Amino acid sequence: MMLRLNIRHQLPQTAQRSTPNRLESAAVVPARLHGNFQQPTTSRGFTQPVTEIGNYPSRRAWGARNMTDFTREYGQKGFADLQEATSRHTQDAWRRATGGGKPGGDIAQQIYQEMFAKYTAVPVAGISTMEGPRFYVTPSELVGDSEQGHLTTEVETTPFPAYSYTPGGAETYMENEGFIRRWVTMDKYDIYA
Repeated sequence: MMLRLNIRHQLPQTAQRSTPNRLESAAVVPARLHGNFQQPTTSRGFTQPVTEIGNYPSRRAWGARNMTDFTREYGQKGFADLQEATSRHTQDAWRRATGGGKPGGDIAQQIYQEMFAKYTAVPVAGISTMEGPRFYVTPSELVGDSEQGHLTTEVETTPFPAYSYTPGGAETYMENEGFIRRWVTMDKYDIYA
């Protein structure tokens, strides 16, 4: 009887799994426009024209006076009349006191003559030139400021397209590790094992 050595083996097997490179999307990025705009503003406008009529000189010629002229004119006239009346009454009083008892010194007759001598006929109407009204015109003016608006623009571009890229790869792995089996049989080889 003889012992037989049976050997069965299988070589190791490797395998490879690979994924290809993949460009999923690619697009040109459009340029972006950024801008800043400020509206022009203005506060310009015209002033209203002003017309003033200086009619006081012609009103004064008709006798209408303002209070300043009235008090100045009649105040001075009042002082002059007061001085004149005081002087006249004083002279009359001295004349009557010194000559009232003399012949022809009838006081009542003297007063009567003085009273009517004073009021002689005075012309009531007269022709005189009058100053016309004066017109003062302030023309309208352009006033205010204007501020210019401005517009700035900036274009933003990118030199490269936008894309989505997945890199490929390769993976090597052991599909079968392989083996070596040994066993012993009696008198014959085991061909089915």
